[in-house]
Amino acid sequence: MESTSVTPRSEPPAEYEVTIRQTGQSFTAGSTERILGAARRAGVWLPFECGWGSCGTCKATLDSGTVDLIFPDAPSYDERDVRRNRVLLCQSVATSDITIKPYRVSDEPAPDLATRDDEAELIKIEELGPEISRFTFRLTAPVEYREGQYAVLQVADGLRRCGAGSNALFALAEGTAVQIELPYGGMWAKEGTAPIVLVAGGTGISPILAMVRRLAAEHDPRPVRVYYGAGTPAELVAWDELHNLVASLPAGQLTGAVVEADELWDGATGLVTEALAQCVELTADAEVYLAGPPRMVDAVLAVLKEHNVGMDRISYDKFG
Repeated sequence: MESTSVTPRSEPPAEYEVTIRQTGQSFTAGSTERILGAARRAGVWLPFECGWGSCGTCKATLDSGTVDLIFPDAPSYDERDVRRNRVLLCQSVATSDITIKPYRVSDEPAPDLATRDDEAELIKIEELGPEISRFTFRLTAPVEYREGQYAVLQVADGLRRCGAGSNALFALAEGTAVQIELPYGGMWAKEGTAPIVLVAGGTGISPILAMVRRLAAEHDPRPVRVYYGAGTPAELVAWDELHNLVASLPAGQLTGAVVEADELWDGATGLVTEALAQCVELTADAEVYLAGPPRMVDAVLAVLKEHNVGMDRISYDKFG
């Protein structure tokens, strides 16, 4: 008698109904689908900005049902949110039918955040410095974005990346197709007359460089002061490009700071915060934009507080 084996069928992901308390609107979210993304794909636009748990804009009260927080270390989520039964929609999946109360709900996206899904092809990888590379992707269709915004990549099952890289991202080969969501983020140079101060550390140079490109293309007449810090001169990636862009501005000035200088380095030695503290344009009315690792961003925020720069004048992204 011949023996046979049967391969068990995998069960499809469960689907749950998500209801908005204020409006009664509802949409379906899969058990592996982030609630924020499910709402967006259903045409229900809830508040959000960063897309990965840093800003807390997408927090909502959970009225009924249960969810799983899939990024327990999300920077914007804390014990107070647990006590108040608030959930982080960009990092939570439904585990039952739920009712939520977001801050607001709309049928249209917020200005400059018409985020959409796409499949992007990796067409170019450039090594810029020690463990830092620039990845160029081709989208299936153009997207409206502001210089300084970013994309979130699905580089592996359950692994989404924005800002800094990962082993999975560096393992990709040119020609690979990647699921991508964009744009995210609320940091771009706003219109005005006040001095602009831009501060970058590590891979935080990515949004800062994009912003400087736009300011240079528009020949922005405002005083623009750019500070870029790293461990060594080799880690100041895209330095020549940044230098040339700042030099083309009518009132631009670039300051680099490294912790360990070599014999060829003629810039500042030390932390970027030490150089920033000497900036004469760092006044209460300055517009400040900064991006980098959390410790660096927190240290810069402390310097800005000492100079009486209000949080309403500061935009920042933490990478890492």
